[in-house]
Amino acid sequence: MASKEDSDAGVPMTELHCQGGDRSESTPQRESWSRHLDYMLTMIGYCVALGNLLRFPYICNRNGGGAFLIPFVLILAIAGFPSFFVEATISQFSGKAAKQVWSFCPMFKGVGVGAVVVAFAYMPYYNLYLAWPIYYMVKSCSSVLPWTTCGNSWNTDLCIDYGNTTYSRNKTALAGNTSYTITKSEKWENVTLAHTPAEEFWHLWPALITSPTLYFSFSYNVLGVSTGLEDVGSVQWHIVGCLLFSTVIIFICLIRGVKSVGKAVYVTALLPYVLLISICITTLLQPGALDGVYYFFIPDFNKLLDIQVWLEACLQAFYSLGVGQGMIGTAASYNNFHEPCLRDSIILTIISEGTSIFSGLVTFAALGVMSHKTGVPIETVVSGGPGLGFVTYPDALTQLPVPQLWSFMFFLMLFMVGLDTQFLSTEVVITALIDQYPQQLSKKRMFLTGGCCLTVFLIGLIFCTQGGPYMFQLVDWYVFSLGPMVICTLECVVVSWIYGIRRISKDVEMMIGKPLPMPVKVLWALITPSILIITFILTLLRYQPPTYGKYKFPNYASTIGWIIAVLPLLPIPVYMVLTVRKHMATNSLKKSVRLALRPDDEWQPAKSRNRQDSIDESTT
Repeated sequence: MASKEDSDAGVPMTELHCQGGDRSESTPQRESWSRHLDYMLTMIGYCVALGNLLRFPYICNRNGGGAFLIPFVLILAIAGFPSFFVEATISQFSGKAAKQVWSFCPMFKGVGVGAVVVAFAYMPYYNLYLAWPIYYMVKSCSSVLPWTTCGNSWNTDLCIDYGNTTYSRNKTALAGNTSYTITKSEKWENVTLAHTPAEEFWHLWPALITSPTLYFSFSYNVLGVSTGLEDVGSVQWHIVGCLLFSTVIIFICLIRGVKSVGKAVYVTALLPYVLLISICITTLLQPGALDGVYYFFIPDFNKLLDIQVWLEACLQAFYSLGVGQGMIGTAASYNNFHEPCLRDSIILTIISEGTSIFSGLVTFAALGVMSHKTGVPIETVVSGGPGLGFVTYPDALTQLPVPQLWSFMFFLMLFMVGLDTQFLSTEVVITALIDQYPQQLSKKRMFLTGGCCLTVFLIGLIFCTQGGPYMFQLVDWYVFSLGPMVICTLECVVVSWIYGIRRISKDVEMMIGKPLPMPVKVLWALITPSILIITFILTLLRYQPPTYGKYKFPNYASTIGWIIAVLPLLPIPVYMVLTVRKHMATNSLKKSVRLALRPDDEWQPAKSRNRQDSIDESTT
């Protein structure tokens, strides 16, 4: 076990050196978390994201309800947790993140660069997940929630609210002089005939409209969706304003790096749990809530025979944990050298995915209340993706007492959850730049943060147009399809088979006082990479082109999407070639490859580096 003296040696902030530079020339000290709780709350805020609150309940229900929890928990234990732990371990050991942490195997530094590319590509479109809740929070302060009625300027003749038992219309643009009478249940069975106020407040699917006359009579509200990807349309200024506000909040919270983030997460990471528990208790007291909970947990074991269920369990585990995006390693690189990274990884994994299951309970309890009051079956009111948060939830929350309060709280929760994720996404890029150029950038963090936030805001304006939702869907469809999975696979393979499982076990022992447990060694070396490779192959074999409701993207959209998907992987072969060529001047190809696979001079424990710097300073 490490002595107390050794433990204290890891407390000072890590000091960085330029690669290949003189070790006697120290650079400004690297930041560190003020306390370990700051790190834990930041990681909870990052891991507990919109994938847990919105996507998981829908995916779980679609794949057998309670039965889906079996493959999900299993995949989480043998693939999700090991990938999380390996990222946290190598970054905490070295006190480096992204590209620089790959000093333990310079030939694969492109993997770290790829993770930064994923994080940067992720930021502009994810910012919309912050802008939308802000707009809904503002509208929640209305005396009458605008998504509960059909008499607004943006509504169409297709709108129907729950107060009506039937719906009649006479619309020559659609069907001539024909009159229809549709019950509350029937309107859900034929969405081409009617929409809820919440759906029309959010957007309508243009592909469902067959008449140009009727289409151009629509007045959209939140998204203002155009006719297709090629139709950029006008800028939605109300969304731009919300996007600007969210960008300013991010800049303020990141202005002092992890020091300021560590303070902000006491609100942004904990408040969502307070709000979620409050919504849960209030919802469970309503009639029909237990029916929704039962529907969520009731198992359909026949689904376990479908390989697609296991594939989606793996994808969901990685999506909600956020591995392979550089954010876990970036946060861990600011840790004290002797922090118990194994224990932390287990706790964070359990909290993250435990929140997924809890959010599923809350979601379907709310849908059960909605089903009870409207007579609409639960399975027909469930939608996935953003629709669950911005169409179904507003509908469900209107069934609660004082709906303005619960709606405001819910969208505040979504904003807080998204804010935590965006904190670390931005920090990945900023930390990567400062680690690469510590002498030039370490004292200019505020300007670097401002420049990064401004760049992300300007790129995000693309998604604020009427054609923006199509671009948003295209990026969302492809940005995580290949990069994170390949990155996680290479992390496990390189750490276990090239750097060496024995060597990494000794590194872990140096940090936490005991070697790597045997089950983790087996997972890192064999099971986790095997599962990831199989999942990667099945994902490619089962590829489906992107969709947006019933709208079909043009063929060239898939080409753009694959470019987005492959972009994070391009630095990997580039850095392989550059690293090997660096040794080719004086060595053969075989020896150059061998040298490129060895740790370079920059790879050393953060504790030893701090200790050596202290000795150097004391002797001068």
